[in-house]
Amino acid sequence: MVTVFVIVGCCVALAALLAVMSARWRRLASRESRVLLSGGGTGGHVNPALAIAEEIGNRDPNTRFLYVGVRGKAETVIVKRVGYPLVFVSTEGFPGFRPSLRSLRFFCRLSLGVLQSFFILFRFAPKWVIATGGYVSAPVIVAALVLRAFRLAPTRVYLHEQNSIPGQLNAVLGRWVDRVLLTFPQTLSFFPKNGVVVGYPIRHSISPKVREEALGNLSFTVPEGKRVVFAFGGSQGARTINRSLIDALRYLLPHRERLFIIHGTGLARTRDYDAAKDTEDRLNALLSEEERGLLEGFYTRQDYFHNIADVYSISDLIVCRSGAGSLNEISRMGKPALLIPKANLPGDHQVMNARTMKHAGAAEMLFEDTVMEDGNLIEKLDGRVLAEKILRLLNDSERLEAMAVRTGHFLRRHATQRIMSELYGDLSYNNGAGSESVPFKPLLGNQRVLQLLGRTYAGADGKYDPLAAVGDEDDLVYYRHRAAALLSNRAWQDRNLGVKLIGLTLYREKIPTLLDMLADRTPASRMKRLFGGDYEQVGFIRRNIVQALQVLDQFDPEIERHLLQAMKDPYFEVRSQACIAAAHFGKHLVGKETWLDALLEALHDNCFEVVTEAAKALGEVGVDHRASDVLLRLRESHYWQVRDAALKGLKRLLDRGIVSPSVSLMSDMSSFILTATDFRPHFTIKETYKTVRNCCNERLAGPSPVSAETSSKEAKRERQS
Repeated sequence: MVTVFVIVGCCVALAALLAVMSARWRRLASRESRVLLSGGGTGGHVNPALAIAEEIGNRDPNTRFLYVGVRGKAETVIVKRVGYPLVFVSTEGFPGFRPSLRSLRFFCRLSLGVLQSFFILFRFAPKWVIATGGYVSAPVIVAALVLRAFRLAPTRVYLHEQNSIPGQLNAVLGRWVDRVLLTFPQTLSFFPKNGVVVGYPIRHSISPKVREEALGNLSFTVPEGKRVVFAFGGSQGARTINRSLIDALRYLLPHRERLFIIHGTGLARTRDYDAAKDTEDRLNALLSEEERGLLEGFYTRQDYFHNIADVYSISDLIVCRSGAGSLNEISRMGKPALLIPKANLPGDHQVMNARTMKHAGAAEMLFEDTVMEDGNLIEKLDGRVLAEKILRLLNDSERLEAMAVRTGHFLRRHATQRIMSELYGDLSYNNGAGSESVPFKPLLGNQRVLQLLGRTYAGADGKYDPLAAVGDEDDLVYYRHRAAALLSNRAWQDRNLGVKLIGLTLYREKIPTLLDMLADRTPASRMKRLFGGDYEQVGFIRRNIVQALQVLDQFDPEIERHLLQAMKDPYFEVRSQACIAAAHFGKHLVGKETWLDALLEALHDNCFEVVTEAAKALGEVGVDHRASDVLLRLRESHYWQVRDAALKGLKRLLDRGIVSPSVSLMSDMSSFILTATDFRPHFTIKETYKTVRNCCNERLAGPSPVSAETSSKEAKRERQS
């Protein structure tokens, strides 16, 4: 009884405390303007929040701001420099819906972040909560929505979505906020009830400047008369762009008298990647001391440019990712761009953004690729390719000028004014409310591409063309690069999907990577070995690599060597698929003793699936009686599938003229057991036998003296069965 009173007393006290805190919140929210901002991880999420805050401050200078972020991310540097108060909560990126330890950790950290957000919200008492996405803003939005559901929070919640495809958390939480402020009309289809198209808010400081003024604001000197290339990968940096630019320097150095390269390496300082250190190490490793001495007056770098408008203003070409923030900034500045989109992001939003600018004639594109380097699969862009593209664009002044003009039409203007109209509800500007949803036509997902191309390949009858199925050459190129990017994923299921897509998109340039993966014998972790795993490139992947090589239909000594190794793979499905590949490439293997020996050895495999495929392959590779003799010896195999395969192998030997039809051959074939050990209403092996027998009879040009005997034996066996 005492326990019950204690619990009831605690509940009453908590309710009273919440009521007092809620009353305080309503009083403060009605008396002064308080705005809580959240969003981060990258500058693409932080800068829109700062642009909105800047415009609110211009309208109401007495507004108080509080920024909620995650320690160690871009907001730690950018927001502190602006001067807004900054507090941190606990959270991390959403790992997806697949159950895992990472999922459990995510929900634990999110729950802690929500509790922290409760205290922050009650203490600060904001009138508005404005979130700009990224996993950083999830705890604050969840906490605000929960408090509103219990009528404890008088705040309004707004979410700005920068990309054409919302992230997973934004797609869920956006349904419950007051307004989702959108950059692209296509995104209205995700938020038909509360979405409005306002564009991407950009700070007033991001605007074109006179070249002389911009040059005076820089901490480095740009020699007179040089064309300027500004390359960066966002606030955190992009390893692909950083490394590719360093690789490109060697090819750009001969043009140093007319070029100046500005390189933003990014703020990333994680256990996996330190942008500044990795760039410095690569520079020292690739360039000689003499070459590094030539960089003075040609190349400069720093981790982050707080005065990025000055750098934009003096640049003739921008090389960057295609996040919404970078593209809208480039558009406002009216600069031509070479875009290197990040692949395999939700909805392929960076690729979709880049395609939009390219089709408008405002940008060019390059795709990063996945290659094997130092035994690891990594995403990479060849430095020579990047250098050639930069030089080609800079040498075409008319093209650059046309791109610059068209870039200016990409941005939807007056985004901050549209947002203010929505926040204050004064209809002072057309904020896009009431716009009709634009049907969104995204690129196909990986599984959809796999299904489409798989059906096309199955019905191609030897004339397979993936472009005919995809319909757009640029899309096919992207699907190939996206497939290659999957090869570097940690989850074997993703790598397996990438292997299949490499084959079905006919991405033959990736054959060396597939061969490296096929030969990779890195042991699996102890946990994976407990569940039957052997190597990091699991058996399913190795099997599908062999199958992909068949689809790619290219043969050379290196491929042959790896297929021979696959014949001895520890996983039976790989050995079986290698035999199928041997049959497929039979015209290249005919008469080779190494392959005849390998297939003869495979006939003694302890898995009948391997024996079955080896028997069929012998029909394609064999060149003398050894092949027919060993196939005839399989006539009493326990497995009817093996007997059936032996007959099919003999049929191919007959078709190829290796074996001649004869009375003795038909007599030997008549001793094949034509029954199956499992219940079947129709025995396939009988049909195979009849096909081979008819072939022999036709070539013998008439009934054989033993045909009656053969038929008698067959009839007797059927009666016995």
